[in-house]
Amino acid sequence: MEFASVIIITKNHSTFLKKCLESILNQTYRNFEVIIVDDNSSDQTKKLITSFKSNKFRYYLNKDNKGLAYLRNFGILKSEGDYIFFTDADCIPTVNWIEEGMKVLTSYPYAGVEGRTIAESQDFGVSTHFVENINGGTFQTCNIAYKKQYLYKVNLFSEKYNRAYEDLDLAIRINYISKIGFNEDMLVLHQLVPWTVRSLISSALRARNKVLLIKEHNYTKILKYRILETNSLIQVIFPFLLPFYFRIKSVRDLYILPLMYLRALIHRIIIWRTAILERFFIL
Repeated sequence: MEFASVIIITKNHSTFLKKCLESILNQTYRNFEVIIVDDNSSDQTKKLITSFKSNKFRYYLNKDNKGLAYLRNFGILKSEGDYIFFTDADCIPTVNWIEEGMKVLTSYPYAGVEGRTIAESQDFGVSTHFVENINGGTFQTCNIAYKKQYLYKVNLFSEKYNRAYEDLDLAIRINYISKIGFNEDMLVLHQLVPWTVRSLISSALRARNKVLLIKEHNYTKILKYRILETNSLIQVIFPFLLPFYFRIKSVRDLYILPLMYLRALIHRIIIWRTAILERFFIL
């Protein structure tokens, strides 16, 4: 049985990490290790991991604050498997997640395989966030696996993408030399994570990396009339439309709406600033 390595990056997500680790320990595919790279968490992350007392877990604390791509590369360099699976601390892989990924990786000449990601629950409002990938093509590290040899062929994750889109940049570069398959049965549930002021601002700051991605790879298919994320632009121009853009299910959802406007405004400013600095026309 081929050996697989699961890499998880986490920061102050111990509340969600417990379900993630429990689900991975219950996998039908048994020949694997789990490499957890802790981005200097201040919560109970280390205590939670050591409480499992599993010899499958390898825990590393990183204090360098060098960004997501660096942390993922660190995990790859520490891995022993020839097959590298990525998921996130706020995700719950289903019990056959590794098995379904390995079926594709060992049976087809793909460099990697992307799985399907859905929300853990549909009972959500604007005050929580999650990731979904129903039909593939987004290549997010919440649910993807690669043959390690291809990661090295493209020199791993590019560390210029320190905040986000390092996963999409990697996939684009791998697609130049091979193909990435899709398996809808390689399923991950994404937990509903409450927005905070810090996480909203962090989300807005990711805009810089997205502009760089479009310029570097001519990835214009995510543009519409040279506009990046038309929804956020509309929200900035017409803030009174915010209640119609988001699902309101609680009082907290109402409180978060002004912060969503702030997020959209910061996001848009960063897009324009980066486009100007990069001499790249985008709205």
